[in-house]
Amino acid sequence: MGTRFRFLVGVVVPVLLLSLSACTTSSSSTPSGSGALFVATQGDSSVSAYTIDLSAGTLTANGKGVATGSTPSAMVLAPSGSALFVANSGTNDISAYSVKSDGTLTAGSTTPTGGMTPLSISMDSAGHFLFVANQGLQIDPASGTISVFAVQDAALTAVPGSPFRVAELGASSGTGPAGVAVTPDGKFLYVSNQFDGTVTSFSVNASGVLTRGLVVPVGTAPSGLAITPNGGFLYVANSSTVSGFAICNQIVTSCNDPTAPDGVLTALTGSPFSSGLGPVSIVAAPSGKFLFVVDRLSNQVSQYKIATGTGVLTANTQATISTGANPVWAALRVGTTTDATTGGTTNFLYVAELGASSISIYTFDSTVGTLGRVGPPISVTGGQPSAVAAE
Repeated sequence: MGTRFRFLVGVVVPVLLLSLSACTTSSSSTPSGSGALFVATQGDSSVSAYTIDLSAGTLTANGKGVATGSTPSAMVLAPSGSALFVANSGTNDISAYSVKSDGTLTAGSTTPTGGMTPLSISMDSAGHFLFVANQGLQIDPASGTISVFAVQDAALTAVPGSPFRVAELGASSGTGPAGVAVTPDGKFLYVSNQFDGTVTSFSVNASGVLTRGLVVPVGTAPSGLAITPNGGFLYVANSSTVSGFAICNQIVTSCNDPTAPDGVLTALTGSPFSSGLGPVSIVAAPSGKFLFVVDRLSNQVSQYKIATGTGVLTANTQATISTGANPVWAALRVGTTTDATTGGTTNFLYVAELGASSISIYTFDSTVGTLGRVGPPISVTGGQPSAVAAE
């Protein structure tokens, strides 16, 4: 159980970037000046809703928790803000919820993934498809798959051919999918493979069907992924570093095809970049200027500046900030106030601390991007928060 649990809490967030898009563009009708934070807890297998005060970032419990499947491991909010999906690694399924206008949840259907041990989920920015990374077994490379579902409100329908195998038959590369991230335009999907230290790329057609592309090496035990809001750069959390790649999502010199984007990845200068120990979750700021990486084994968030045009990472003025024990997930929400000193928009970062059974709240502005703590951590009813999503 110990080995399996290491993979469960050490993943994802590919989802995070997509959740980020949903956070900043949601059309959900929560009260003016407030948002919503959803927290999945492994201690009681449930998901709970909180109201966010968008002027201060503080949280207030909103309604009762709603049951999930066993061991919820990942979460994504639809871009519309009207549906929430939770991957349950213990029961190999997806729990769906409708988000009501007051920010509370109504349980919907439960859909089997068709794979083993789902660890990460992601949605395109239009909310057409849901992508699920099923890690499978290390002794069976064919068991690592990606499930794809067409989304209609809070209902899921598997697309033809799902789940899709990550490793080619007889191949040893592309095993143990742990993280998944889709470009904002929904055309390219990237999967981190924890067992062999690689990332596999896929093209996504209009029906959601996947076609396997190239496999590139990264660091040891990659997990969380994030794509910048413009779709230009991919970042991958390894065991102690962050790999960075330029994505051929428009016609640039790094593209293999000189006439059309092909999603090919080109390593950034200086990649991989140093991080704390056990980075697992990555969030990019809406501006594309800053990157935040949750370091599970260092109990901290590493803070980076993203160089315009190149995507190269450098440590921010304040390189790290501490968290509670065993942080595993982060989500971002844009606030409603303006920083009096810099003039930048205030944003809030929420970090799920599985070991401390708490949520830490941080603020940063869109100009400087340095995190500051908002009050003490919030204790979470149910215990062991494993994923969060904000809108």
